[in-house]
Amino acid sequence: MSNKDIGFAIIGCGAIAPWHIEAVRASRHGYLVAVADEDKAKAQQVAADAAVVGYGDYHEMLRRSDIDVVSICTPSGRHGEVAIAAVRAGKHVVVEKPLEITLERVDAVLREADKAGVKVSAVFQRRFEDSTRRVKSAIDEGKLGKLVLANLANEVFRPQSYYDSGSWRGTRAVDGGGALMNQGIQGVDLLLHLMGDVESLSAYAGTLVRHVEVEDTAVISLRFRSGALGTIVAATCVYPNNPLRCEILGDRGTVRIEGDTITAWNVEGEPKPSFAPARAPKKMTAPGGFFSQGLEGHIGQIQDTIDAIRENRRPLVDGREGRRAVEFVLAVYESARTGRAVSLPLRSNEHDLTSA
Repeated sequence: MSNKDIGFAIIGCGAIAPWHIEAVRASRHGYLVAVADEDKAKAQQVAADAAVVGYGDYHEMLRRSDIDVVSICTPSGRHGEVAIAAVRAGKHVVVEKPLEITLERVDAVLREADKAGVKVSAVFQRRFEDSTRRVKSAIDEGKLGKLVLANLANEVFRPQSYYDSGSWRGTRAVDGGGALMNQGIQGVDLLLHLMGDVESLSAYAGTLVRHVEVEDTAVISLRFRSGALGTIVAATCVYPNNPLRCEILGDRGTVRIEGDTITAWNVEGEPKPSFAPARAPKKMTAPGGFFSQGLEGHIGQIQDTIDAIRENRRPLVDGREGRRAVEFVLAVYESARTGRAVSLPLRSNEHDLTSA
């Protein structure tokens, strides 16, 4: 095990960057070195606030030897090119969701990382929240019995001004998708993490309210490889902004997570435990007030990345885990486009929205 402290840099100083800055600050053995953004003035402002160095050219920043890890917080469809540049510079990468918007680009990142011998951590911070850990443990211990059903609802409010705030938002070429690829993929990963792989799915998706190229509403029915069935509903055009809800039902128990809190725990022969947190989780609000989110998950993910480097192991949510959720979302888009059920895994890299 290495005793080395780990230097971080951030590429992309948009809405999610503050979570990475605060998570690095809260970590053990991690420290922030620099930030970069193609808008140099924005990078320098964020850098000044964080008391680090700001760059307008991330390639110049990547030449620094004191950077071990790069958090990639650029628009989704640019994750791949930035990640590849970072891993070729010998840096480990933490990539915000989604890892990329096509399987071809995801696989390119993974190949380059393997070649360079560096680690990829795909940001699915909900896996590091205490509520997720407790439910996952209950499932693994068989407390819920045979899993029968799983229901996920990701119903959030993103006004038109949210999409208008960036020319890439809501586009096929750079956002890659809408209610599922952007906002909903966190819930998709949560469901796959708790229930296992999906065998097949059938979906409807539409753009019902927002003036965007991608879906603002979607519904999916699915069959897991275990035989369990499930549903997902996702939207970005409903009011008000609702916390994510994930319900897992077995023949011996039902549990439900809402936001980052367990709100139902009905297990045969077991009293309902207390889930009161030791302290209220710190939440942050994105610039513009479009969304609010706790820090617990990002702190856990950044800490796991640091520990994985120091212990020379794979991150708990590595690049291949990140790939699984992207594949699922692309299968949803294929089903919605063709009106047919789609089996997983996908047999090609052609199922994406960027060329639709």
